[in-house]
Amino acid sequence: MLRLFLVCLWLAVPTLPALAGIYTWLDDDGVTHIVDDPSLVPESKRDGASQGRQGLGELWDDGVAGSEFPTKSGEVGQTLEQRRIARLVRGAVSDLERGETARATTVLRSVLRMEPKRPEPHWYLALLARQRGRYDEAEAHLRSFLVAAGDDFTGWQAAARRKLEALEDERRLADEDSLTGPDRWIDVEHPHFRVHYHADLGKASADYPNTVLRYLEDAHAAVAARLGAVPSEPLGVMFYGKAAYLRAHRHRFSFQTVGFFDGRIHVVSAAHPAGELRALLFHEYAHAVFRERTGGDRPFWFNEGMAELLERSSRRTEGFTRSELSSLRQRIAAGRWISLRRLAPSFSGLKDEDARAAYLESTVAASWLEGRTTPAQRRELLEGFGAGRPDDEVFEAVLGLTTAQIDAQAQAWIRAEFPADRPLEDEL
Repeated sequence: MLRLFLVCLWLAVPTLPALAGIYTWLDDDGVTHIVDDPSLVPESKRDGASQGRQGLGELWDDGVAGSEFPTKSGEVGQTLEQRRIARLVRGAVSDLERGETARATTVLRSVLRMEPKRPEPHWYLALLARQRGRYDEAEAHLRSFLVAAGDDFTGWQAAARRKLEALEDERRLADEDSLTGPDRWIDVEHPHFRVHYHADLGKASADYPNTVLRYLEDAHAAVAARLGAVPSEPLGVMFYGKAAYLRAHRHRFSFQTVGFFDGRIHVVSAAHPAGELRALLFHEYAHAVFRERTGGDRPFWFNEGMAELLERSSRRTEGFTRSELSSLRQRIAAGRWISLRRLAPSFSGLKDEDARAAYLESTVAASWLEGRTTPAQRRELLEGFGAGRPDDEVFEAVLGLTTAQIDAQAQAWIRAEFPADRPLEDEL
């Protein structure tokens, strides 16, 4: 039975019921399920259901990408309170750039309570709501932005109007009553992928095939560069609007999903896809290459860690936040670091906090290893695992290190990020 590994997407916050975004888990038949409601994750699978970070780059999908708002009216002549609010907005944008989306959302909402007519928070909250499929909320924020925006935001007003029009496409593709007649599929020829997308996606956006092919090509290039390997044959990818996906696959599951893997990637796509779909494809493609080259999922920490690094690169959120490193530093100090040897078979059996730590530990360890190997050496690692050799034998042959030694080096790297004479509580 085919297995695809847990995908880390979107937000990472303290407890599963509080999460918002997309969650994935692997069932007992080896099928990966993707859902957008945490209550739909089976109780027995919640330990492994995963989410990743979401960066600011994912939210932009038009000509204003990568820009920041001009400071509202500048700071000249502003009161102390107005300057404080401006700093809060800039801090929230910085949080979004680092993938600290939950904290940024809280700050942006608090700014609106203090200054309801400030346009910037409405803009960012609209993009976040749209990405989560909350179209009414996104529309409300966009309309509030248009009302509040002044002459400083002329270009952004045009972008907001385009996004309002695009929301209608998203609603239509989510409405099963809009489906008439049999589904029609468009096939796209590509040397590395067998791409099929629902015809309604192409109706919403004439540029749709070019967008998803660009994402897939980017994923192929990034995985080839970082893993040193690509699949020997094209990977199948099917893109659906939400209504078309439900009509095709609702009968397969006793719960609502937004994607799965059964040898091909099946995924619900927005009519106007942006960075969230790109990140998903990077992560999934990394897993597909790993499985084809190794014939399995071990060592799971290396597999998951490299997929997470690829996903982060798609969002342009390379590296680790101070809070991420600090959380691992605390676990080391408290003797709660989970050994890589324990994580090699799988992450099963880990409870909430430990499961989240396992993904982060694996990503840090993979990053440490990547910084000390070439793509050719990483390909050699995959070939060694694929030959059925023990993990330590493969690591020693390529790196001269065992799993335990890689583990120790990764922990030492984390500790080195914090001054030895600095109290642990000061790191928070």
